[in-house]
Amino acid sequence: MNITKKTITLAFIALPAIAFADAAINNGNAYDDLSRINAELNKSKTELNSTYQKLYLSTRYKNELQQAQEAWLAYRSKQCTGYVAAEASASQGIGSSLITKECLTTITKQRVDYLKTLLQK
Repeated sequence: MNITKKTITLAFIALPAIAFADAAINNGNAYDDLSRINAELNKSKTELNSTYQKLYLSTRYKNELQQAQEAWLAYRSKQCTGYVAAEASASQGIGSSLITKECLTTITKQRVDYLKTLLQK
């Protein structure tokens, strides 16, 4: 196993422990964290859909935008529910679910930010 893979694996193994520690400090628990990240993900998805619709209405390259969005959705799914979920499967309890949802949330927020830059052009 090369150093990069070891580092990534270690990070995915340590992340749930950090999440659980944070929950304990804030008098919460992992289920509170999961609830929080689910709410964040839903908010990000709503913002993504809204931003995409605005961009779709403003462009004359609708087919190209739609194809790009479909490709991005496939990438997000493979990245977060494929690779990251596989790496996170070593986590105990709901830790792997937290890691996967964090990935989905982060990548979705990045996409929203990118689509917003396209709206400004």
